[in-house]
Amino acid sequence: MDRRLFLREAAGLAAGAPALLAQNPPRTDAVRIACIGVKGRGMRLTRSFSSAKDSLVTTICDVDLNVCGPAVKIAEERQGTKPKVVQDLRRVMDDKEVDAVAIATPDHWHALAAVWACQAGKDVYLEKPISHNISEGRRVVEAARKYKRIVQVGTGSRSTIWVQQAIDFLHRGGLGKIYMAKALCYKRRKSIGRLPDGPVPAGVDYDLWLGPAPRRPFNPNRFHYNWHWFWDYGTTDMGNQGVHQMEIARWGLGKTELPRKIHGTGGKYLYDDDQETPNTQLTTFEFDGKVLLVFEVRGLLTNDEKEIKIGNIFFGEKGYVTLGTSSWQAYLGEEAVPGPGGREVGDPDAHFHNFLAAVKARDPGLLRCDILQGHLSSALCHLGNISYRTGRKLTFDPKTETFPGDPEANAYLTRNYRVPFVLPARV
Repeated sequence: MDRRLFLREAAGLAAGAPALLAQNPPRTDAVRIACIGVKGRGMRLTRSFSSAKDSLVTTICDVDLNVCGPAVKIAEERQGTKPKVVQDLRRVMDDKEVDAVAIATPDHWHALAAVWACQAGKDVYLEKPISHNISEGRRVVEAARKYKRIVQVGTGSRSTIWVQQAIDFLHRGGLGKIYMAKALCYKRRKSIGRLPDGPVPAGVDYDLWLGPAPRRPFNPNRFHYNWHWFWDYGTTDMGNQGVHQMEIARWGLGKTELPRKIHGTGGKYLYDDDQETPNTQLTTFEFDGKVLLVFEVRGLLTNDEKEIKIGNIFFGEKGYVTLGTSSWQAYLGEEAVPGPGGREVGDPDAHFHNFLAAVKARDPGLLRCDILQGHLSSALCHLGNISYRTGRKLTFDPKTETFPGDPEANAYLTRNYRVPFVLPARV
């Protein structure tokens, strides 16, 4: 879809506006939200924020104008008013009519967009991982604190009732002392094949899409979704799907600091294609010599573990707990007798409502997943990837968030930013 076709379609959506307004009374006290990045996960954010009575999607922003039409239609159907379309997120930051932004761009844009939003006086709902590297994550935390912004991270497990029940069971000593948590991301990923470089599609601002990443020719295999599998933009499946399970593992273990020892291994097996990142990873994180977190990515054909392919298993002196995508179950004693458990219940939009409540109250303490929590869980993913890329076990200092005396590993803590898309060292 080129720009003219997009504008014609967008204009056509106005025809049903009077009927929609009758069904959806104006939300005069709503939080005015701009959705930045509306392909994939961003469409879910658009749907939820335009459905909530306490928010109004006023702006749809995407570097690819071809994906904006469906997002505009969804928002208008749910709230009765049509959001405007903006291609450059910097114009969103300049817009005084926008109270908050929902960011669902590729990973390499998350931190910079969030910092710019905080500096512009806007609250932020930020999809995971919150950063492309560890230094970026810390800058977002600093920006949120400095500019007193409400910044929620999109790891919605913190607002999920049955997950809360499982974590409460662990924290109340249901397994006794926990010695290990294993996070599983056994998500089937097929080969992306090979594609030649080609022309930039009409309606796409490719320079803006690249943003802080190095300039290189356009390739459809590095664009929508498949960007996840390239180091310049993505963070492997550990930072993509796995950050959810990393969050739950850290939460269940009660860890509010980063580990001191990290050992990651793996590779890209079976496929001969354009993908740069591994499809198989195994990483261990040692916190204090007494608690271990194990994270495993399997993108190829594999078995499950106790009926779980995406989820967590916690191991303690009294037994173990499995926590999948829709239920949890404790198994106790030497015979692994089923104990307490639960299944999926509650509001699927609870995490969004929690963000809106915190924004309206101007109280970050209400957030279920404040930016600091998101930084710690995202940093775990980055640590695992750094160990994989250096090919060895690493020693990390959680206080300075650096690798003492290890310039090779420290080089992965940040990136070389392409001007003018530079994340400041001090926000």
